[in-house]
Amino acid sequence: MKKIIFPILVLLVTIFCWSCKKSSTPSIAAYTDSATYNYPNVNYSNQLIVLAMADQLVAKINTANTIPGTVVTAGVLDSMFTNTGSPFNDSALNLNGSGLNLANYCPASMKADLMNYFDSIGIYSQSTVTPTLGVAGVAPSSVTPTKKYLLSPNGVYYSQVVKKAIMGMCAYQIANVYMADSINSTIDTTTLAHYWDAAFGFFGVPVNFPTNVTGLRYFGSYSNQVNAGLNSNSSIMNAFLKGRAAISHNDIATMKAQANILINTFDSLDAAAIVQEMHETETNIAAGDTVAALGTLSESLGFVRNLQYNSGTRVITNTQITQLLALYDSVNPTTPNLYNFINVLLTQTPGPQTRTEAIAEFVGQIYGFNATELPLL
Repeated sequence: MKKIIFPILVLLVTIFCWSCKKSSTPSIAAYTDSATYNYPNVNYSNQLIVLAMADQLVAKINTANTIPGTVVTAGVLDSMFTNTGSPFNDSALNLNGSGLNLANYCPASMKADLMNYFDSIGIYSQSTVTPTLGVAGVAPSSVTPTKKYLLSPNGVYYSQVVKKAIMGMCAYQIANVYMADSINSTIDTTTLAHYWDAAFGFFGVPVNFPTNVTGLRYFGSYSNQVNAGLNSNSSIMNAFLKGRAAISHNDIATMKAQANILINTFDSLDAAAIVQEMHETETNIAAGDTVAALGTLSESLGFVRNLQYNSGTRVITNTQITQLLALYDSVNPTTPNLYNFINVLLTQTPGPQTRTEAIAEFVGQIYGFNATELPLL
């Protein structure tokens, strides 16, 4: 009799334990994603304040591009970057008294670069002459003469390099901070929801994007520009909506999957923006607008440097970034001479691959952009 009872007891204990283990994992009721980024407790007001600060910082830099001799000092830009001394034209957002500043959202290497850019702008904005190789100054676009560019002695348009660094700050916060923390964290869903709201705020789009593409800012604007090739608009927005809905329903596995999608897509979006700037540079060269070409090259350089800041969540390696920078200037890859880049494009005979094509294809191969996608970016 004992021989029969013992196996039965073992079986009953096993069933009981299995039942307990099964019930310890709560079931997730079926739910649907929102069609827009509207939730009862959504809040990304801090991100809107930071982006408004960025808008005014770039606008201040651009005052040095309108009239030669309009000096924008490094001290003024530093104070706007750190929000010291009430540097902003204030509004209902209360920028000066917000307790926020751009510097705190930047990784250390980006912060150091931006401070160097401000120093350069402070020096070059003192010029009252037309820029040429080796000489800083302000020059107009030949196609759109009302648009003026403050160029460094190497032809770098620092206004756009700074703006792209700010975009890099947004992408860094989205991927390396909010999404990485979402994946690695075991904290409560209220805090997770805050992470996602903050990340969405830095994307720079309306709540009903991409149905509504009005007022796009920073990476939101670039997502729309490369969408034909990358399908970035729906990829990013759907991930935001699915992830935020998953948090509301305690579906952490789905939230983590969407966080990974956002990390990968923002990395690809930066790379696609480099390709797009190569295409715009070719268009400017074809129109005979070398000043505008220096501008788009400067934008692409800003995006390349953003890849360097995004350590840990990117496809491209440090070695490949070094090789990419060498395509701009093999002699001085970290401080490229963009005048020489343009001169090579202007004098190159038809047939051989141009530098812009080489950069676009180099980036495309690393990020898997195929021959159909590359021309659309």
